[in-house]
Amino acid sequence: MNNKLNGYEFAKSILSGSNSLSNNKSRIDALNVFPVPDGDTGTNMSSTIGSALSSYKFNEENIEKASNEIAKLMLFGARGNSGVILSQIFRGFANGLIGVESAGTKELLIAFKSAAKKAYSAVLKPIEGTILTVIRETYESLEREFANKEVSTLDFFTKVVEFARISCDNTPNKLKTLREVGVTDSGGEGLYTIFLGMLSYFKGQPIEITNEDLDINKFIQDTEVFDGEFGYCTEFIVDLNDHENFDKNKFTTEVEKIASSLVVVNDENILKVHGHTLRPGDFLNFAQNYGEFLKIKSENMTEQANNSKANAEVLKKANDNTADKVNLCGVVSCNLGNGFIEKMQELGCDYVVEGGQTQNPSAQDIIEAINQVNAQTVFVLPNNSNVFLVSQQAAQVVRDRDVIIIPSKTQIQGVSALINFNKENSAEDNTEMMNEAIEDVLSGEVTQAVRTTKINGVNIQEGDYIAIFEGKIIASKNDYMSAAQELLKKMIVEKNELISIYYGDLVSETDANELADWIQSQCDAEIEIINGEQPNYHFLIGAE
Repeated sequence: MNNKLNGYEFAKSILSGSNSLSNNKSRIDALNVFPVPDGDTGTNMSSTIGSALSSYKFNEENIEKASNEIAKLMLFGARGNSGVILSQIFRGFANGLIGVESAGTKELLIAFKSAAKKAYSAVLKPIEGTILTVIRETYESLEREFANKEVSTLDFFTKVVEFARISCDNTPNKLKTLREVGVTDSGGEGLYTIFLGMLSYFKGQPIEITNEDLDINKFIQDTEVFDGEFGYCTEFIVDLNDHENFDKNKFTTEVEKIASSLVVVNDENILKVHGHTLRPGDFLNFAQNYGEFLKIKSENMTEQANNSKANAEVLKKANDNTADKVNLCGVVSCNLGNGFIEKMQELGCDYVVEGGQTQNPSAQDIIEAINQVNAQTVFVLPNNSNVFLVSQQAAQVVRDRDVIIIPSKTQIQGVSALINFNKENSAEDNTEMMNEAIEDVLSGEVTQAVRTTKINGVNIQEGDYIAIFEGKIIASKNDYMSAAQELLKKMIVEKNELISIYYGDLVSETDANELADWIQSQCDAEIEIINGEQPNYHFLIGAE
């Protein structure tokens, strides 16, 4: 391996790193500190780097130009906080290579130093024991190891991997929550996995994708065209009871009687299926004969189509009025769940980006939404702490209008902020009103734990229902109604005037009414019940 690294070899090594991450993203997702079913660090980082490389042409020998182009593509493709930080690491790396055709040890050290600095600058309040620590400590160890030395690229990245591993293993000693749960930092592990893939390339053993066909999230694409009635897009993973005697062809033949657009993937004891059906119950009941479900997702495609149509109608009205009037202010909101999307549209949101917990939108998604809003100032409601940095990154790219990010961390806060928005008010007045609104509302969530752990002093068993109040787990119960009641005991205060119950697709309106009856026995607040249709979260509750 040469002492100098050119742009082509650099890009190919990143591709190997991206493939390494893709092959391990589920493992990294599982390191999420919260035992909730939306740990997505690995997925977001993989999507960020993968989307950039899918557009990259791999024909540039100059490492300055290659690194700059990859960093630019990653900026637009960044998803989630981890994806934004990863994109900033590569932006810093590119900044450190300005004026460099091919990089030796000295230039790589400068690039790593710049990467660490840029990553820290992307976060308002950097926290140690995270991916930030891993990139910084890796650079610092490299500086001590190679100061005033010149070594091969292979030797350099051998140490990169060694030092990143040491730093990852040490993250629990720097962050209490990691120590409590007994895991290393997921973002740091993602970065280490990329470095490991890059090293494999320099060893002459580039990593190839091994699990892409097993990723259920890739079975259905945004551009898919449906024939006939929409029905339900249903996806599931089954742990087969008798995988040695499982007949995939026979299974597929039978399922074709129930569903269309089938994709059936079998890997030893794991069966992954995607299909469109008018009878999702029959589809799932048939599949359950073969084993236990590990994951289920079923979405009403007619509702999704209607939501897309609603957005299109909003845009058409905006475009029709462009020549006549530009509003002072407009709003883009990130929401997940058809009920929440409809609620935001009813409240006058100019454009809803579908995404949030489990499905983080990219910076490009938000940029495109902002550009569609006919206003001098566009407010963005992330409605999720993991979408906040992506929104900030998108705002930095838009130049032809002012963009203000309202720091809404929950969909409940987003609704409250939008209620207090008026597109005819000044940007200053709207900023003040919306920020006050999110401070005045309390947010709670009920979901099911995906693993056994202990956090914030709460003992949690896999399968328990956990109550989350203002971002902190406060209770773990055997059923979701008990968890919701425990949550509300914390949320309900004497001054409450309104309690909003958004029930998700895992519970029914009957459940929501039962919860409302219990609330009425505890306080005199007005209660509203809305079908939020959000995935994974049985209840999202607001109190104000």
